Amino acid sequence: MSKRSSSYTFKILLLGDGAVGKTSLVQRFVHNSFQESYLMTIGMEPSSRYDEIDGVPITYSLWDIAGSQHFTSIRSMYYRGVMGALIVFDKTKKKSLDNIRNWIEPLRQYSPDVQIVLVGNKNDLPNQKVSNDLAQKFADKNKCLKYIETSAKTGDHVAEAFRMIGKLLLDRFEKEK
Repeated sequence: MSKRSSSYTFKILLLGDGAVGKTSLVQRFVHNSFQESYLMTIGMEPSSRYDEIDGVPITYSLWDIAGSQHFTSIRSMYYRGVMGALIVFDKTKKKSLDNIRNWIEPLRQYSPDVQIVLVGNKNDLPNQKVSNDLAQKFADKNKCLKYIETSAKTGDHVAEAFRMIGKLLLDRFEKEK
């Protein structure tokens, strides 16, 4: 979609442990590409994409936040003004799901009304350690509005994940008009 005027610009964070696929999800959504090699995000990597939901033009302002512990002290500056978040875990690493609370709690301290979608990435890989049922229960318990499984490698449900958070935000803002 070409660049044009949007009715809304939604600041959306991608959060989760390092190497769960946040950058790969953004690259797949914004550029329809995937890289096998892993490069650690340093601090934050911004991206944007123009789209349309229900006939309304929107801009996704995507903030890919570094998952490494080294960047814990600077993360809070990115949390202010956030509207939505895709919180990502690796379906082959249960610890990455267990650590989601470490992402949700500080985020909600700075943005209590943030809309959250939980994303189980790498659903294309064998040896899945996190079942759909376990992840959905985790999402419900932690007040994530939706849960979706993706594969940045194959592109499976990637656009749907971003459009899911976009639709939640659009509905919220249209209701507040």
